[in-house]
Amino acid sequence: MTRSLKGIVAALLLLAPMAATGQALEREVKAAFLFKFLSFVEWPQGAFARPDSPITVGVLGADEVLDELQHVVPGRVVQGRPVTVRRLYYGEPATELHMLFVGRAAGTALPGYAGGEGLLLVGEQPGALEQGAIINFVSVDNRVRFEVAADAAERRGLRVSSRMLAVAEYVRGGKP
Repeated sequence: MTRSLKGIVAALLLLAPMAATGQALEREVKAAFLFKFLSFVEWPQGAFARPDSPITVGVLGADEVLDELQHVVPGRVVQGRPVTVRRLYYGEPATELHMLFVGRAAGTALPGYAGGEGLLLVGEQPGALEQGAIINFVSVDNRVRFEVAADAAERRGLRVSSRMLAVAEYVRGGKP
């Protein structure tokens, strides 16, 4: 089994019922997915200032997921780049970010980040794809799943792996 396929399998195993341990498990699963998404997306040329620039993930309105991500990423490398995580504050621009997770608490801010070239925008609310998110977490049978707007990713210069699209609950504008 290839390393990428093992990653997908591991991610699928994380789809355990959220009811088991409630919100703690949900935030752990979402943080794990956010980290794994980085392996299945290609950013456009120019998205990184230097060949050794980190992939920077921002989190807005989801402190529990931020805390979990800060435990997951130290020392990790994705696509040959270190990964950094930081809190984004309301109204702060998403400059120098490669992925931004907008939690439910900040859901109204999501459309304001929708035009960012090379920004992988991730939400967790109904209708987030229509508001400009590229990936949105959804709950299906008490399990964390995700949907992808492949058409929006393409418009922003991002390329989402077909392997990721294959395990998505729903894919808009692309092949599942």
